[in-house]
Amino acid sequence: MDPTVHDVARRANVSISTVSRVLNNSAPVSEDKRRRVLQAVEDLQFTPNPAARSLLGQATGTIGAILPHITGEFFADLLSGLDEGIKQHEYLLMVSASRRLEHDFIAALQGMYKRVDGLVIMAPELSAERVLTLTGSSVPVVFLNTHSTTPGMLSVNFNNRDGMVKIARHIADRGHKRAAYIGGPSDAFDAQERQQGFLETVPDGLKVMPYSGDFSFECGYKNGQKILNSSPRPTVIVAANDLSALGAMRALLENGISVPDEIAVTGFDGTRSAHFSTPSLTTVNVPIGQLAANAVELLVNQLSNESPYESPEKPAELELIVRESSSKKY
Repeated sequence: MDPTVHDVARRANVSISTVSRVLNNSAPVSEDKRRRVLQAVEDLQFTPNPAARSLLGQATGTIGAILPHITGEFFADLLSGLDEGIKQHEYLLMVSASRRLEHDFIAALQGMYKRVDGLVIMAPELSAERVLTLTGSSVPVVFLNTHSTTPGMLSVNFNNRDGMVKIARHIADRGHKRAAYIGGPSDAFDAQERQQGFLETVPDGLKVMPYSGDFSFECGYKNGQKILNSSPRPTVIVAANDLSALGAMRALLENGISVPDEIAVTGFDGTRSAHFSTPSLTTVNVPIGQLAANAVELLVNQLSNESPYESPEKPAELELIVRESSSKKY
């Protein structure tokens, strides 16, 4: 059997897009990779047939990322990690935001999937199965923090539920009896997991008052104002992410409420703002850089035809970081 483009990529330990760049001289490639590709072509006596030329011409050297948002610390750090990892493999990154809306996700996908060699997708508002129905089998896809019931799906996740279990145990240990919970989007997988983890863990003697949210600072601020007008007030506000926690804390502080002496506040994500806020915010740290690196490694292995890099068997464990905003014992 004649050698294929895949054989060249495998022997040179590079992606098909790198083979394409070398043979088409279409984009810069490191001297080491160029030498390995040319050596593989010589060793295998590879001559592109029409099908191979078509495949080489289709390689874009670009990886796409569709995320719920591209602003805010969490997503900025995630994008930075993806970009750094992708550049190490000599790909470029194309980015779009779904705004957690299915029609925006579909628009982003339609504008992107024929222009990229692979996709990293974070779509908590959609199931992985729904996403794959939309993408078909056109390009490899790796999912970040996206719900799936299908075994073997290429995904990198973190344990949203366990992170909020740790928050629930922490506030119970601090002696709280009344908590306000500011959730995230009701149709989002990560928001659902966090809320379930919290509600399933709080002890019977701790009353929870739920408030709907959307993970934004503005929504956290508005909910903080509502909580101030409630009676009796909670002794702690548990928010489903750092942004909404910081919004709620701003509302409290503007109205002369001491945090944590009168009302404690906790968040989730481990953003830099949580560390530098006054008071500093108790949160659950998500290892964003490691998640991005794992997603890139998983996708590049698919594109490079190397031995499959399997999805981690368990979601990444998250660390509770206790800071000033929940330091008081009640």
